Amino acid sequence: MNVVTRQRGGILPLTIASVLWGVWTTAEKYSLSGLPVMTVLGVSLAAATALLWAALLNKGHRRPNRAQLRLLAVLGLLEPMLGYAAISMGLVHIEATQGALLSGTESCFVVALAAIVSRRLPTVRGITGVLLATAGVALLSGAHATLGLTPGDLMVLLGSLAAATSTIVAGRAVLDLEPLVVTAYQFTFGFLFTLPLLAWQWATDGGDGAATARPGHWFVVVVVCGGGLAAAFLLFNHAITRVSVSAAGVVLNIIPLFGLLAATLLLGESVNRWQCFGAVLILGGIFLFTESDVEG
Repeated sequence: MNVVTRQRGGILPLTIASVLWGVWTTAEKYSLSGLPVMTVLGVSLAAATALLWAALLNKGHRRPNRAQLRLLAVLGLLEPMLGYAAISMGLVHIEATQGALLSGTESCFVVALAAIVSRRLPTVRGITGVLLATAGVALLSGAHATLGLTPGDLMVLLGSLAAATSTIVAGRAVLDLEPLVVTAYQFTFGFLFTLPLLAWQWATDGGDGAATARPGHWFVVVVVCGGGLAAAFLLFNHAITRVSVSAAGVVLNIIPLFGLLAATLLLGESVNRWQCFGAVLILGGIFLFTESDVEG
């Protein structure tokens, strides 16, 4: 039986997290229509960090040691700081549908990185799953997609690579720490790494970058982007204690599907038949993976 079917205890929270991440792309795109990139990122990370620390202080925890803090700092640098900063910069130039669909490459990066770390090749089914999912992501760009990538596309791909690397690191970080502790410290470091860039942006535009923002922009940034990210990461860090890193990476393939749906319904962006066919290929790739695939 496929590992994704067997380990329901981890798959359900991973699926919910994927829904939240998919909706995040649409919310981020809307927020960027009224606020500068670093303002959106900084405010959303601040909101997420505050919510996570409120939950952590209410529960109580053992403070991580120095080695664990260094690992959590790396985790925060990779994601949310680098990963979401790059994706946000890309979303300034491309539609939310395209950004969400390109994020589907994260699972392929996870599988490749896990294979390198474990020094073990995936099974034939695993390789087929990666190729199928990759083909699906390519088709989601449309019938006339080419190998030429815009700067916005490249930024989203860079963000996906950073997020995939964070997935590998997170698999080790939660071994000795509770998921809530990992997530709270991860976002704390990510927010701290964002502050210099936020200060630079405010100094550059004189603080006028948010002049066109409406109350709705601020609400979406704080509640949907901030609160949604906090919930998604908490669910993810909880789930990878129950499933393998490779299985977690596979489930992340469904993020672009929810992103596509959210962008279509909430932003009115169009979807063609090739994108629908690509979505089917991505789902097919998900269920080809087994437990033996690239498990380190």
